[in-house]
Amino acid sequence: MFRVADIFSLSDFQRKTREHIRRLRETGRPEVLTVNGRASLVVYAAETYQAIVDAAQPSRTRPTWMAAESIDVDRDKVMEVYEKGVDRTLLRANLRRTVQERVDNLIALQRLASEARRAGEVAR
Repeated sequence: MFRVADIFSLSDFQRKTREHIRRLRETGRPEVLTVNGRASLVVYAAETYQAIVDAAQPSRTRPTWMAAESIDVDRDKVMEVYEKGVDRTLLRANLRRTVQERVDNLIALQRLASEARRAGEVAR
């Protein structure tokens, strides 16, 4: 997930390249570059990109299933982090709905998103 603070226009990146490179190296976070207000590129520091590539590639010395088993992660702690701030009342309310009600809500949400997209295009 990208932070709003990490979104810049391509022209800003071109004008302030050194500043962007310094920020990329210091934070390790990617920057999203926009062209005409739409996300067009994602820029990483080389070290960050290499770490992502290394993490995505399975170990060449062991089979993939062995590499996955060797990862020592306390899943309960991970779940605690994800569960913080989750409003369960909304989840429970949604689970009480029928499948048809959920589909109807999804269709209504898609219509709203489509209308918002059209309104944004008209505003430009």
